[in-house]
Amino acid sequence: MGRLLLPPLAAFFFLALLLTPGAPAATGQTAGTPAYVAIGDSIAFGVGAPQPRTGGYVGLVHKALQTSDRYRESGLQLVNLAVPGATTADLLLPGGQLDSALEAIRAGQEDPAGDEVQIISVNVGGNDLLQLATPASPCFETIGSDACIEEFGDVLSSVQQNLSEALRRLREAAPEAGIYLLDLYNPYSGTGDTRETVADLAVQNLNGIIGANAANEDLNIRLASIFQLFRGRGLQWIAADGIHPNENGHRVIGEVLLATIDNREPVIPAELLEQTPAPAASPDGDLPDLQADDGSGADWLVWVLVPLAFAGGILLAGAYFWARGRS
Repeated sequence: MGRLLLPPLAAFFFLALLLTPGAPAATGQTAGTPAYVAIGDSIAFGVGAPQPRTGGYVGLVHKALQTSDRYRESGLQLVNLAVPGATTADLLLPGGQLDSALEAIRAGQEDPAGDEVQIISVNVGGNDLLQLATPASPCFETIGSDACIEEFGDVLSSVQQNLSEALRRLREAAPEAGIYLLDLYNPYSGTGDTRETVADLAVQNLNGIIGANAANEDLNIRLASIFQLFRGRGLQWIAADGIHPNENGHRVIGEVLLATIDNREPVIPAELLEQTPAPAASPDGDLPDLQADDGSGADWLVWVLVPLAFAGGILLAGAYFWARGRS
């Protein structure tokens, strides 16, 4: 077969096309779709919603973003890595959620056709507190012991270390992505449960750690705070298991996260606010100073009361672990 000879003018334009700076490579690859990566425990997984994958707050936020002006044309992939029962330490395990998130970030950066991770949400910490309710904890049998008090301080310290490490690595891997950190609610708030006040103290201690990480200017992270909205609404927005958000609770969390991403105030649907919240057991302003001077733990009242409440609620804690996949 003879060689294909191009006319001189055609050959010139063909060569010019090949040598033009920035000309697209003839590989057939197209730009990837932006991606949203969710990290967390059973709440981020969607437990409590009738359809966790689509009715959990992560699925609701993803759906809303897909139809927004920002992503209507490009689309938005969802990578929900949340695992029921996960603690902050679990995030850092080899092959765990953090490694998976970092791999997704790298894939989008290295492959022209990969999905670029633009949004990351992190929602974890409740299971760290529940470690105090397991038989392995000194708080399980001996309430208020030195060992129990020390373990509670260790839990708070480990949350700080694990969370800051995970967030630092996420930020280093994805310097341009929006990273959003959710705080925790008190599921007993407004229920009249004997654990309500103690749970408020425990959750606010942990939320203080979450807030401190969100306030770290080096991390450039935004806080999506749901604690105040859930106060007094444990009977309205908490599922039958007494721990996870129900369908409406997930709607509220989803709106708070979406508003934080959009940099606006959350707009909670009127029908979700029709009921007046029940009185909270520990109103704002009546709480003691929960943070120790060195930032390593809580005051003595919390250290004693939290283990006491957890030990008194072992049956409920068992249901909690079952719901989160840790029976």
